[in-house]
Amino acid sequence: MFILPFFRDPAQARTWTFREWERLFQLARAARLMGTLAVFIRENGLSEFVPEKGRWMLQSAEIKAQRGRRQSLWEIECIRRALFGKCHVETAKNTEIPIVLLKGAAYQAADLPWGRGRVSVDVDILTPLETLPQVEAALTVAGWIPEKKSEYDEHFYRDWMHEIPPMVHLDRRTTLDVHHTILPRTGKLTVDAALLFEEIVHLRDDLYILSPRDMLLHSTVHLFQDGELENCARDLLDLDAMFRHFSKQDPDFLEKLLARARQLRLTRPLYHAVTFCRRLLGTPFPETFLRSIRPFRGSFVPRNLMLLFVPLSMEPEISGEETRCSSFARFCLYVRSHFLRMPLRLLIPHLWTKYWQRKKERKEKLLLNEE
Repeated sequence: MFILPFFRDPAQARTWTFREWERLFQLARAARLMGTLAVFIRENGLSEFVPEKGRWMLQSAEIKAQRGRRQSLWEIECIRRALFGKCHVETAKNTEIPIVLLKGAAYQAADLPWGRGRVSVDVDILTPLETLPQVEAALTVAGWIPEKKSEYDEHFYRDWMHEIPPMVHLDRRTTLDVHHTILPRTGKLTVDAALLFEEIVHLRDDLYILSPRDMLLHSTVHLFQDGELENCARDLLDLDAMFRHFSKQDPDFLEKLLARARQLRLTRPLYHAVTFCRRLLGTPFPETFLRSIRPFRGSFVPRNLMLLFVPLSMEPEISGEETRCSSFARFCLYVRSHFLRMPLRLLIPHLWTKYWQRKKERKEKLLLNEE
């Protein structure tokens, strides 16, 4: 029993037993997909087949998701006020600072289908590199404080990464990630953020979101370049929904998407997104489009290792149930993401430094516990 096959073919659940439904809910909780699952089941007319106890759980998940959406929208409004409202600092006055919502915040603020049922109070935003000092100063005045980091970590984020250290609000304890591009500056793939800002879409007031094709491409690099595997099933479902939704809105969307991927040099992540959406979720693509992306599949060995490891890592991880195969697959993809982020001359010293940092932190915790 796996969760992605259910989203690919929900009709199979019409004949499920109580145990099978129970297993689905366990997997959905592990993948942080309960709200999404509740919306999906309701929209596909499967509510009557869910056991009574499960219906209460789904109703609760939808209520929680609605509350999370309100909290997320309020957090976005607080950020907007911090930068453009009465509490903004003098350095931000009369300065045009485009604030672009990313990922879950964008999906919820724009009320996109794949944002419904999503529980995500933390916010990601994108702003030009040259405006980072004004933005960070305004946010600090409004109560967002950078997480305490070592001198090395500050250097790591500010000189090499695509974002500054995460900021946490003093009162609400929500996390805000401020990006200036979508991929690390030291990575094998980099993106000129100016190209992203050329296509941003005005949402309301002073808020923007990425264009449809950039939103999808950002989701592909987040899943297949960043190495963050905790929510990979959810991220793949987002991609599937984007392909279907944007293609329905614009018949030429896939051609425009491929052109944009070429411009941003993101054809390889796009190829992976198409491949695994087709294999695991049955996302429909025209044969002409599939032929046009085939040249970007890469060499034989890396391509086939991805075909082996990605499906194994996609299923939610339940404590005590992870197999050696899935654990090994996640580890390999995690290592791959580090090689994509940094050249070896930076990666080896970075891993060595982080190793000693963690060892020191563990030692300090042990001393505190002894006291």
